[in-house]
Amino acid sequence: MALTEEFPLRIEAVTAAWASERRPQDDFSGEQAPGWQLVYVRSGAIEELCGERRVLLRAGGILLHQPEETFGMQTRGEIPPEVLRMDFFCAGSAMDRFRGLVFHAEPAEQHDLNWLMKACGELYEAPSAPGGKPVPREDVPFGARQQLAIHLENLLILLARRCKRPRKPTQRIRRERRQTALVEAARAYLAQNLEREVRVEEVCAAVGCTRTQLQQAFRARLRHTVREEFSAMRLDYAAQLLARGATPGEVAARMGYCSGAYFSQKFREATGNTPSAYRRMQQGLPARRKNRQQKDKEEPKTSIPESGGKK
Repeated sequence: MALTEEFPLRIEAVTAAWASERRPQDDFSGEQAPGWQLVYVRSGAIEELCGERRVLLRAGGILLHQPEETFGMQTRGEIPPEVLRMDFFCAGSAMDRFRGLVFHAEPAEQHDLNWLMKACGELYEAPSAPGGKPVPREDVPFGARQQLAIHLENLLILLARRCKRPRKPTQRIRRERRQTALVEAARAYLAQNLEREVRVEEVCAAVGCTRTQLQQAFRARLRHTVREEFSAMRLDYAAQLLARGATPGEVAARMGYCSGAYFSQKFREATGNTPSAYRRMQQGLPARRKNRQQKDKEEPKTSIPESGGKK
């Protein structure tokens, strides 16, 4: 059927679809879909990479990645997010309306979204690894894949209608956007200064905000303080250096820790391993043998009863 004003949008193919609950560690980045990709968050929250920008999607959030756009996902918050993803090809200039937009599902769209969430599990095996592709199931009901395309097509039509009635962002949305922008700018500055200690006031001056504004943004978007985020980023970087072969002493000195013991303490609190043990594991080296002094401390002491003593 040719595209006309009465039929302005048509799904040509759904190439992959999966809906599942993601664990906090199920993060991935650097993926790319040849066609469009629908992303819908039914519960929880994620941070979605969209080319050069990052978008926070809470429960009910919808966005569409345009063809060949690099995408990725990071879970946010303590609730494991439940996410729907659908890769598809669609003809029609109406798709241009979706570029760069983020939606929140309305009641009229919720019916198709719920149907798609359920149908994806019946038609595809969820990917075994984060960022992987689902495997189509072989035994599916007659016309099930066509129904999947029909419901997706109807959802896109409903979303396209909303693009004609622009809405002024609410105060909450404007505040969230400002906070997200502050956090992104601050993390970028921190990432450039991982090898030295950085004061919060310095970050505020770099991104142009007050200390209160920055701390509120970090607590609202990441659920922890600027200092906690920077410490975690530094320890992640230290782990990378150790994995490349640097010794704990070299890492501590390079990153400006006050002492090797302090660095070892912080690293162990964060990872459960000492820097030396982590380095050996990453290098595939055997565990260090215990010295004689350590063995003496760990071996149980036995006492020999005296013999021939007086009663």
